[in-house]
Amino acid sequence: MKDRWNFWLPVAMMIVFAITRWPGVMPNNFSAAYAIAFCAGVYFPPRLRWILPLGTLLVMDLLLNVFYYHVAPVDAYVLIKLLMFSAIIWLGT
Repeated sequence: MKDRWNFWLPVAMMIVFAITRWPGVMPNNFSAAYAIAFCAGVYFPPRLRWILPLGTLLVMDLLLNVFYYHVAPVDAYVLIKLLMFSAIIWLGT
């Protein structure tokens, strides 16, 4: 049971986080991204601490760039942002 809990709780957190990233859902200048990245490094199982937060950020950035901002899906900003969030996850470990 604990193994299932260790998998599904982080997945549920990433789903809620992905919803809050969409513009207009939360107040302006609100972002839980740094907290999620740091806490993923601290609390998530080793296998999920890298894949889940960075994958969620990448997918949401791609979706937002294509469907909301109408720009290229991947640019230098997306790659640099993923690198910086990787550093935050590493600090959490």
